[in-house]
Amino acid sequence: MINWINHRFGINLNANDLESIKDFSLIWNIFERFVCQNNFSIQGVEQAIATKNINRAEFQPQLEYFRNRYISNGMVNLKFHNLHLRANDRSAFVESVLKGNANADLEVILGMVIIVYRYRNNLFHGIKDIQVIDQQKGNFDNANIFLKSLLAYF
Repeated sequence: MINWINHRFGINLNANDLESIKDFSLIWNIFERFVCQNNFSIQGVEQAIATKNINRAEFQPQLEYFRNRYISNGMVNLKFHNLHLRANDRSAFVESVLKGNANADLEVILGMVIIVYRYRNNLFHGIKDIQVIDQQKGNFDNANIFLKSLLAYF
């Protein structure tokens, strides 16, 4: 597959470039099955995580990654807007989490889930540009760690 993609788009991806993205596809599948009963909705995830005693401190490295990526000088930046949050994706809420204004464990975890959900939609719906997909490795590495840690509660 990598050879076909490289030839088709005149790029030079390697297996390491795509490993975290492939892993993400699998871990999202598991997450959606066990947390969302095969039907993701933000409200459904919110209800599911509200039933768990999740310690947000466990997710601090991923939260810091998201904050460093999407907040510049106290404001959301272009990368945040490139998440393509839709109206029902609670953009203002996610911004509040990233700025540290929403700090309850449930709020922080839900805000992170919404970011990872946007990675999923942007990847699966073709918004992420395959020609620079290797530049998304950090996003998917952190998303994978986050989802694995969250799944431990389910």
